[in-house]
Amino acid sequence: MKRSLKTILVAIMAVVLGTPSLQAQTGIYIPSAKPVKNMQKAMINPDKFCLLIDYNGQSANYSVNDLDWLDSVYRVAFADRDNPKLYAITIEGYSNSETLSEQRVDKIYDYFAGRCYAPFPIRYAQNPIHCSCQGDTVEIVRYEVPVSRKAYNVNDLPESRRTFNKTIKLSNCVLITFQNDPDACLGSARGCILPTVDTTVRGYYASVFMKRGSLYNIAETKDSCPGNVRFSIEEHLDYRPIVEEYFLVPHRKQYIVQVGYVVLHSSINRKYGECKETLPDSIYVRFPVTQEQLDNKIRIFGKKYSEKGMEYKALTTKKMPSKVSLSVQAAINVMQLDTIFLGKRIQPNELSDYFFECKTDLEDGSFKAEGKQWKAYRLDRHGNYEIKKPLRQLMRIVEDEVDEIEEQESDSRYKDDEEIEE
Repeated sequence: MKRSLKTILVAIMAVVLGTPSLQAQTGIYIPSAKPVKNMQKAMINPDKFCLLIDYNGQSANYSVNDLDWLDSVYRVAFADRDNPKLYAITIEGYSNSETLSEQRVDKIYDYFAGRCYAPFPIRYAQNPIHCSCQGDTVEIVRYEVPVSRKAYNVNDLPESRRTFNKTIKLSNCVLITFQNDPDACLGSARGCILPTVDTTVRGYYASVFMKRGSLYNIAETKDSCPGNVRFSIEEHLDYRPIVEEYFLVPHRKQYIVQVGYVVLHSSINRKYGECKETLPDSIYVRFPVTQEQLDNKIRIFGKKYSEKGMEYKALTTKKMPSKVSLSVQAAINVMQLDTIFLGKRIQPNELSDYFFECKTDLEDGSFKAEGKQWKAYRLDRHGNYEIKKPLRQLMRIVEDEVDEIEEQESDSRYKDDEEIEE
């Protein structure tokens, strides 16, 4: 009659590690520097344990009694889906014949594979994972159990290799070791991080710096990374196209005078409410600016979401230290990968300070605000663009365009930045 696991574990308590013994005894062993006082407790999700099978005679087959022990360790290492440990197995055969040892090892391997109804052992387990969007959760992983098979002729081994725990002779035994090894079971990556390293994506003027894992990261899982991740910057920073097709950025209480924008295109983004966790602001958008723009407190605007909906709000805008060119930067998260504006908030009664009022809505490039039509420019008698001074001061208008792209400073330099006050 097969023994219950409880009965077997109680019997195992009689096996005290470290006690001198030369005779091998079939049973479960917990490799430990200290004797195991409560074997039943020790076998609850153990990190490492062993089953030692002592064979009688020269048969390659295990006995009915050995089958009880194999069933016991199978329940712990395979059948208990609440056990979060991911086991790899080593099966070692010891006898006075390497061929016999190999046959015994194969029989043990076939037992575990047969219990899984597969050519090889398979394990289902609950695996705690952490995802940058979903937070802490649990998934069921199915993996081929890594199995190392070794067969020895004990006569060829040094004396130190002929015993287990330095006390038990391994002659005529098979030693099965179960070791929690997520790297071997899930793969050394054990997750997905995008981007895989700190990455800078550049437009002609603007740039985006993404910290490692800022787009997506998930740890302790077999999930593979999404393929063909795409990220690009679409720039609208030249003042002529902006004023010719001008539009204000919508805002509930004020108007946002925009003087340039970039559109961030990514194959990975998140919608409001999709993620359980608050996404970190680990993506940095940088714009080149002029001193005149800085003097007029230009700021970076991005989408902010709430239960009331979406609106564009000023992001914390910082002046970046550089001896090469002037620039401002703001941090966003993957949920805000869309249009990012440069501009300034104004009151409705300030519209006439920045824009020309139109007599008709038929004029090219006009827009409507406060019940009137406005334009960001007009042509003088020579055909040149005329822009009101407050708007011109916010525009990035440079006489001689130069390549102002500079290398992204490391995070260590960000501590010297200067936040632009409202």
